[in-house]
Amino acid sequence: MSKQGMNRISRTHVKPRNEAAAVPEIQGKAKHGNEKANPIIAGTHAPSLKVYHSEPHSHE
Repeated sequence: MSKQGMNRISRTHVKPRNEAAAVPEIQGKAKHGNEKANPIIAGTHAPSLKVYHSEPHSHE
């Protein structure tokens, strides 16, 4: 039983989920530094930071 003044929500009246894509956040020095950051251009993405080499980097 719900407490006085607290209604039980009915499952038929639920808010629809947000279907819009998430907005990218400014990261790193651009967020915490004093210099102005370049604008974020829609439809582009940052290069991946991982580098995959065809040969092992260590010399044994």
